[in-house]
Amino acid sequence: MRKCSLLRVGSYNVMDGGGDRWAEQMELLASLDLDVLGIQEAKHWEHQDHARLHATAAKLGMQALFAPSRSHGCHLVLLYRWPRVNCAGFQPDISGGRFHHTASRALLEVDGLALRILHTHLHPFAPSARLTEAGWLTEYAAADGLSLLIGDLNTSGRGDPDPADWGQVAAHLHSRHRQVLADGSYGGTDRRAMHALMNAGFVDPPRHLGLTPPRTAGYWGGNELWDRRSDYVLVSPCLAPTIHQHLVVDTPVTQALGDHLPTVTVLNLNLLKG
Repeated sequence: MRKCSLLRVGSYNVMDGGGDRWAEQMELLASLDLDVLGIQEAKHWEHQDHARLHATAAKLGMQALFAPSRSHGCHLVLLYRWPRVNCAGFQPDISGGRFHHTASRALLEVDGLALRILHTHLHPFAPSARLTEAGWLTEYAAADGLSLLIGDLNTSGRGDPDPADWGQVAAHLHSRHRQVLADGSYGGTDRRAMHALMNAGFVDPPRHLGLTPPRTAGYWGGNELWDRRSDYVLVSPCLAPTIHQHLVVDTPVTQALGDHLPTVTVLNLNLLKG
């Protein structure tokens, strides 16, 4: 019988590479004791022979996999805690350059299980582009697969509320978030990418646990002051029974470290029989 096995999986957009906030961000992430972590916006981490990439891995005691972004230097970094977690394969770009940033795929072996980890940062500006990108990810929601989708998906979750007042969002940024109607006016939040992922079979941990999903963004700056979700750990149907806990680290300290909050999902792999 497999021993009780909790796997702690996180996602964190460090905002412009972390800048002078990086050291404090690393202290925060180290305190979470994660087994798998997806970091978005790893800007400049490739400079000086990937010095900050390697420093991050050393600070967290993890191994790092680097996936270069096509746009704005917003690279992705997937970290895993060896030797408990072992990497059996890695593809830094599953789409052949068709994402605004990129989407990577890793095959990680954990306690005798082979997990596919998809890591991405969906298009920040255009909901229609996010929907197209989601089409590259839906196949990993297959009912017989063991897959996780980690990242900044730049969209609200299914069932999440619209802003109480769209005036909270600057008018010139509405097209990032809202449905664009035939006449060019705006409707509600455009969640088509998220609907595509959910309808394909991906499971949203806080919803699965019966929780009201906590915000991960919307508290920073003056143009988009709208509490919302942007950061996710989604799981394929076979992993849904293993969802043990979901949390977002939302404190004055984490709010000061960037415009996104760390998101953590804990899986009890012991619940997978066989």
